[in-house]
Amino acid sequence: MRRVAAALVGILGLLVAACGGGGGERLSKAEFTTQANAICGKYEKQLKALDAPTSLEEVPDLVDKALAILNKEVDEISDLNPPEELEDQFDALIEQTNNTKAAADDLADAAKANDEDAVQQALDEGNAASTRADQIAGQLGLDACKG
Repeated sequence: MRRVAAALVGILGLLVAACGGGGGERLSKAEFTTQANAICGKYEKQLKALDAPTSLEEVPDLVDKALAILNKEVDEISDLNPPEELEDQFDALIEQTNNTKAAADDLADAAKANDEDAVQQALDEGNAASTRADQIAGQLGLDACKG
């Protein structure tokens, strides 16, 4: 049970840490950074406002709420068209965000099944993807996109 309690504390961190080019005219680096940070800042506030679960039974509902917010964030930020020199990193950021979202889905399934080992595995996978996403976001100057 101690492992489950520790896992519950990490769930919000996993979901908040995720952030996720787009089409249209390419943005300058300054425009891209400003717009992406504004998008991430808006949605990170919403994610951080979610209450941490106190039991495994609450995890699926939290994941659903967090993924709804995260999907809006990723959709909005994916519409940005970064400068060409940042495109590969930006694509990698979106890929890691999608990996985090997949881990969150796995987490919800594991919680519904009351499978503590699968909960931990999903958290580990999600945290690894979130860590990579944070590193990429930092390289891009997207501090508001880091969890």
